[in-house]
Amino acid sequence: MAIKQRYNFKEAELGPNFAQDKLKEFKSLIDAGLSFVVLSMPGVGVSYFLKYLAAMQNFAHFIHVDLYNLPTLSQHEFYKLLLSELGGKPGSKTDDQLLLEVKKAIAALAQKKERVVIIFSRFDQLKSQFDWNFLSNIQSLSTVVPDKVVLIFTSVKPMPEIIPAEALAGGNLNFYSEILYFKPYSKDDLKKLLEIEPPRPGLGKPTLEKLLELSGGHNQLLHILLSSQKKQFLLDQFVKMQMKEFMDYLNYHQKKTLQKITQGKTVTDIDEYLLGVGMINKLQFFTPLLSEYIKTNLPVKLPVKEAKLFKLLWQNMGKTVTKDEIFREVWSPSDAGSEETTDWALDALIYRLRNHPFMKTHGYIIESHKKVGYTLIQS
Repeated sequence: MAIKQRYNFKEAELGPNFAQDKLKEFKSLIDAGLSFVVLSMPGVGVSYFLKYLAAMQNFAHFIHVDLYNLPTLSQHEFYKLLLSELGGKPGSKTDDQLLLEVKKAIAALAQKKERVVIIFSRFDQLKSQFDWNFLSNIQSLSTVVPDKVVLIFTSVKPMPEIIPAEALAGGNLNFYSEILYFKPYSKDDLKKLLEIEPPRPGLGKPTLEKLLELSGGHNQLLHILLSSQKKQFLLDQFVKMQMKEFMDYLNYHQKKTLQKITQGKTVTDIDEYLLGVGMINKLQFFTPLLSEYIKTNLPVKLPVKEAKLFKLLWQNMGKTVTKDEIFREVWSPSDAGSEETTDWALDALIYRLRNHPFMKTHGYIIESHKKVGYTLIQS
């Protein structure tokens, strides 16, 4: 069985000085012979670093298994892909035969290489297939040649949160609980990633520098910002989707912690995961966009008069609502003729509604028509 040669990934172009802080952390665990799970925010760019490892580093022999290459998310296809990456031929073998061939290939590699590292990129994509037997089989690969084989898995959630309790029985719990947190990239490293995935032509340096800062080291967010045509980024549906993804994969306690920080409330017990993946640092969000998104998407209840005015304008979306109509609908009969029904009071109410977070979140704009009324539109 032929030994897999170094991978010809584009990440080899990143050069020898890419992500040195992360490389040091990975190398320390690999040199110690420890298998581990890499935890990160979704889309931060872990896969680029793992391909960089496989393409550029010589301190171990790397086998890169990307689960995005699976035709279907099944244990059988996983074993076939793993054997292929090890230089074998899956053919029509059964799962047991595939696993046996995989172990033979690993043993042969370990005889010729000082350290064998198998990277399972996007391993959590296979979570529907996790059971005790499968996870035990994967764990057993690290014992084919003791102290010479290291397995690396990637996930956006700790394994105990996505693996069924019964599948974590015995040694599986300890094995899949060794964690290395992957924080966002430095600005310099993110610039290097842009060299292999360049931004659109014509983007000025000041703009690029601003977006690098705003991305907070998150690769996928940076590319979304680079493609956005909106001046207010949270009005861009793809930016909003990215912020929503950040929140959706967190548990209830983690979400409440972020909400408290956003509201300036005292937080005494910060979740280790939020700190570990770099979502927050010293009570600051890795990107101010996430803080702004949380602020504008907290459960909101409009004050009584603002709610009445919004309802009236919304029911007549795109049409001009006269001042007289607003006075009739928003102010109660007892207010008629009082100081509260003056143009000044209406102007103040319009001002408050325009500047309410609810309006900004949903892109609502109130247009003024002098001496006539107001129109609600949505950008």
